[in-house]
Amino acid sequence: MVIERNTLKSDQLLLRAKAFDHLFDAVVVTDDQGIITDWNLGSQKLYGYTEEEAIGQSVSMLHVPEDIDHITSEVLAAVATKGEWTGEVRMLRKDGSIGWIESMCIPILDDNQKMIGALGINRDITQRINETEQLRHQARFDHLTNIPNRYSLIDRIEHLIAQYDRNHAGFSLLFFDLDKFKKINDNYGHSFGDLVLKEVTNRVTSNIRKTDMFARIGGDEFILLLENTCKQKDIETTIKHLTKVLRQDMKINDIVINIQCSIGYSTFPENGTTCDYLLQHADKGMYCAKKSKAK
Repeated sequence: MVIERNTLKSDQLLLRAKAFDHLFDAVVVTDDQGIITDWNLGSQKLYGYTEEEAIGQSVSMLHVPEDIDHITSEVLAAVATKGEWTGEVRMLRKDGSIGWIESMCIPILDDNQKMIGALGINRDITQRINETEQLRHQARFDHLTNIPNRYSLIDRIEHLIAQYDRNHAGFSLLFFDLDKFKKINDNYGHSFGDLVLKEVTNRVTSNIRKTDMFARIGGDEFILLLENTCKQKDIETTIKHLTKVLRQDMKINDIVINIQCSIGYSTFPENGTTCDYLLQHADKGMYCAKKSKAK
């Protein structure tokens, strides 16, 4: 009877070991010092390390270096209070590439309920994270020029307005409109016009500060947000410089064209205390600049 029980127990352990090795998820077992003691095929597929390479190594090799400290403290705190930890974190593969995992960590306890190790179950969610990030990017950035869109611009303006009572930092909006852009589309086609918009974007973004935001709000209309810039002299200097930059000949598909733009501006809080008022004021200034050229 003892032999039969032992045989049954041995068979059960073999079945469990086989199941462990063929789980779809990556299962990583560590001791109380964070040293890997067991490693299934799912882990090998996820991280790229064989069982021989992984066992005996610190589990920290699976994390992005700058994430190690906060992950460790977060996991230990959750295990101590809730008995488990779950979360989404970055992972580091053997080849150096970085991905994302959905992870659950539970403690391994001895007969005295003392923690002697941990078991982590990890699932690759890199594709889902990347797709989510792509959708987020598409929602906030212009698909043609890859600069912020109207949504991102308004969000930034409203944030600066909300911060004003605390830091009293003003800002300015420069409203750009390309002169006679419709004629360019009519003469050379919309694909050519798209290349012109990209070149305009490249020229402006390479001539502004990192703290500034250049956004496309539609068609051939752009807004430049200048943080901590409210003095008329500084604004006019910026307009003069960017106008000069854009006036330089553009050679696109062996066709040389000359682009000019009309620019109006508004400053916060002098010309308005809401996003709508500031945009309207800058828009009116742009149309005034455009009309003055037509005279």
